[in-house]
Amino acid sequence: MRVSIWLYILYQTSLTGCLLMCIGLSAGLKRKSPVRLTLVSLGTALLCAWMTSAPPIFRGMVLLLCAGMAPVLAWPGAPKRIWMRMITTGCFLSLGMTGLLRFAAPFGLPAALIILLVCLLMRFTPAALPKPEEAPALATVDVRHGAHHLTLTALIDSGNLLRDPVTGLPVIVISRRAAMRLTQLPGEGKVTYPFRLLTVRTVNGTGMMTVFHPDSVCLLKGGEWVRVETLLGVSPEGYDGFQALVPASLMTRDLAMTI
Repeated sequence: MRVSIWLYILYQTSLTGCLLMCIGLSAGLKRKSPVRLTLVSLGTALLCAWMTSAPPIFRGMVLLLCAGMAPVLAWPGAPKRIWMRMITTGCFLSLGMTGLLRFAAPFGLPAALIILLVCLLMRFTPAALPKPEEAPALATVDVRHGAHHLTLTALIDSGNLLRDPVTGLPVIVISRRAAMRLTQLPGEGKVTYPFRLLTVRTVNGTGMMTVFHPDSVCLLKGGEWVRVETLLGVSPEGYDGFQALVPASLMTRDLAMTI
């Protein structure tokens, strides 16, 4: 049976686009560039069409690699810590989509209708998955200070109301271990430039926290990196929780600038 190569490319582009959208929604990302999504889908379809005449083993290896890399190319704003999960999801969903198409083929339905039904099923699968009701709200924080660069997973903390009385800037609290990867911290009880001490109140009482102004801080919001003006506060010794605590106020767009 002969199949039009143009129809094959059209169907493959539709399926790949639906697959990539499903992966992005499952990862909690928003569609940033429909053009990029379309181009990646079309490129994948053209590669699949070109590989149809290749040996089966070589074709399978290339297509599996393509299925793994396409999500990263379609969602460039995704944090690196979930890249492997997106790649794995892309490979397994590709196999699942192939299985659905083979299951529907014997029913004699038109090919276009089968493609549409599979796309609709894959599109609404993320919305049907159960979501934890009390899962903590997390954010990805990108910090640059001097020659050092650090990406942290942070808890969005509505109880973090720290503000510097001098500059009025909010304070992101990071673990001491993370701070030591950015800069050389002063000794206990000592303050040297560019560090200052900020009075803080906790459940254990009043204390002093070392704070400093980094070169830049960016938060990942809805698939976009947004630059924010903030100070970094160093958590006390013995803290072993989240890498960073981000004030909930920083998650509003009026305090941030898209980059």
